[in-house]
Amino acid sequence: MTYSITNQCIECDRCLSACPTGAIQKTDQRYEIDPTRCNNCVGHYAIAQCWSACPTNHGCIPGITTVFNSSIGLTGSQDYWEQWFTTYNRMISRLHGVKHSEYWNDWFDGYAQRISNLLQAEHQAIGTEA
Repeated sequence: MTYSITNQCIECDRCLSACPTGAIQKTDQRYEIDPTRCNNCVGHYAIAQCWSACPTNHGCIPGITTVFNSSIGLTGSQDYWEQWFTTYNRMISRLHGVKHSEYWNDWFDGYAQRISNLLQAEHQAIGTEA
């Protein structure tokens, strides 16, 4: 999914130098992103550099409308969601694969018990006031 430049762009030139693929061009006092060159900074950065460099936070946005307006229709959005769930499932499996130390388990169990005791005491105090 490519990014696009909105009417909130203040033409500060930051995105122009931040783009690793050179997808941003200035034409007739307006910036535009070439969708054939924009790859969302994949392979270069974790987040799109035009968006991260933008001082307005709304000058560059993901071009979601290009997915729905394209001739492929819902296929583009399905690809997006397939990628999203693939990433989600990968991250969840990494979380489940983490082995915590005995110290961490003891600390967490003790903390959970203290919270449980506080909640029970609060519930009993509310019950006696009524």
